Amino acid sequence: MLNKTSDYLGPFKILVVEPNPLMRRITRGILQILGARRIVETDSINTAATYIQQGDVDVVLSEWYLSASYGVDLIRWLRHTDSEIRFTPFIMMTSQTRLESVTAARNAGITEFVAKPFSAKSLVARIREVVERPRPFVAIGQYFGPDRRRRAGVLEEKTDRRSAAALLIGGTDLTQDQINRVVSGPGTGRR
Repeated sequence: MLNKTSDYLGPFKILVVEPNPLMRRITRGILQILGARRIVETDSINTAATYIQQGDVDVVLSEWYLSASYGVDLIRWLRHTDSEIRFTPFIMMTSQTRLESVTAARNAGITEFVAKPFSAKSLVARIREVVERPRPFVAIGQYFGPDRRRRAGVLEEKTDRRSAAALLIGGTDLTQDQINRVVSGPGTGRR
């Protein structure tokens, strides 16, 4: 269990890729409460790629919209890099929660997806997933990334639940629960 102040993330170097200074500050604050001491921040995909290439980033937290680029481009680059860094856990943090955006991020190889505005609890749940229950990586056709199959209910939250039909409506933003189902991929169930 996590306490108010913790050393949970002490051993990890976390890269926050976020163009909004306020969101960077909020994210840093949550990470520091969890004991993170090695936090690197940028708003640029190029700077993020440089940090990642140095090989000592343990987790990437990235916004979809970046300065002159997109976080989904960063994950595509990362997953297609021919080195061990391609296995770096990548959590997309964004308000781009339409089905096509979540699916594009999932298909690019994100590890987790957290919808903005997010709570500390929601962000911690995704971080705990990549730290405590890392999924194996798979290469299938053009896809390289974390296996999308996971036990149902792992990330279930008591949040605003919209109709399951919303998954079929392209113009509707998804809830975090619906995003979890899309990121988990088809055919998931209890194991």
